[in-house]
Amino acid sequence: MTSDARRQALHAWAAARHDLTPEAVRMSAVADDASFRRYFRLHLEELDPATPARILMDAPPEKEDSHGFVAIARQWRDAGLPLPEVFAFDETLGFLELEDLGDTPLMTALTSTEHADHYYGEAIGLLEQLHQLPPGNLPAYDDARLSAELALFPEWCLGQLLDMPHDRRYAAWGKLTGQLLAAASAQPVVTVHRDFHAQNLFLHQSASQHQPRLWIIDFQDAVSGPENYDLISLLRDRHWRWPEPAMARWIEQARLAALPRYAAAGLPAPSPLEYRQSVERMGVQRNLKILGIFARLTLRDAKPRYLTLMPRFLGHLREGLAFCPELISFTHWLDEVLTPALSLRLAEECEARDLRLANGERPEINLDDYDELAALADRAARLQRNAAAATAKSAAASGESNESAANADNESGSH
Repeated sequence: MTSDARRQALHAWAAARHDLTPEAVRMSAVADDASFRRYFRLHLEELDPATPARILMDAPPEKEDSHGFVAIARQWRDAGLPLPEVFAFDETLGFLELEDLGDTPLMTALTSTEHADHYYGEAIGLLEQLHQLPPGNLPAYDDARLSAELALFPEWCLGQLLDMPHDRRYAAWGKLTGQLLAAASAQPVVTVHRDFHAQNLFLHQSASQHQPRLWIIDFQDAVSGPENYDLISLLRDRHWRWPEPAMARWIEQARLAALPRYAAAGLPAPSPLEYRQSVERMGVQRNLKILGIFARLTLRDAKPRYLTLMPRFLGHLREGLAFCPELISFTHWLDEVLTPALSLRLAEECEARDLRLANGERPEINLDDYDELAALADRAARLQRNAAAATAKSAAASGESNESAANADNESGSH
């Protein structure tokens, strides 16, 4: 069935559910995304102001399995999480009718760090609720899956987009993959949304709420995996580069909430620095994956708009690496090889495709735009020095205490 034919069939299916003909009720496009799903709005409110509009999802069953979406929506709603209600699901056609959450994704409300403090605090609270849910039968976000995602970077970004010769690629890719997988497996295993960011959080006020709150969408790819994956998805997304003090504040809020999970899993409680490094290592995996996915979306799926987002995620990758001293050789390769090559390729592609950002400028990677990175690296190094000094001081104090106890025992024995 063609795209237009599916749209007409969806319109007829949804209208019939409300005893209407397609001519009697308007349906408008809302959005598509990085998958094969498309979304529309059925304007029931135009016929009766007391009847809210509905969101319609077109998910071709040969390309998208919507059973997981429906099951998760019902399970998580029953657990008290704010998700849209599923009113109808035709598994043969791949059509769904959902509660309409409106047109206010969180990204439209993040106009300042102060606003972000409020809403990210609420979002981290939602993550805490989500991570307390038993993963149940969710697919495992394990080494095999994480490494398969990482492989998208050399295959699609380096190979297909940049056509980079093998002798120019990072030589220790296998070692890097092992380091990132080890960092992920050292975390508690929780229920992971896997695409938790400001485009998938909507401000919506239900009949039982006194003010708009955050609601969660696009949850069909949930997995059982590392607990800080969702956190870095939220904090390093496609729209913003937040000041370091704000990043540190939000990550510390998440760390404090996560400490009971570390204890329950029999894992040592991470210090603020250890937790920050764990979060940023998870971000390295995610951002490498995203660069590969965006290259694939452009070249295989004919969605070149994703090229305009690559500079943002390259910047996220570079900032996160400032907290990963064990990855310094990869950081050097990123600065000296990847960044110039990707900058040149994006300039060529955007010129050829006439791509521009929302403000009319062409997307580019400014090789001199590392003004904050040096300060960030200095702060990371200072935190590491302070942590080492605190450990040494604690060890010395413990040694003195043991020596004093031994002396006391000796004196007691001499009497």
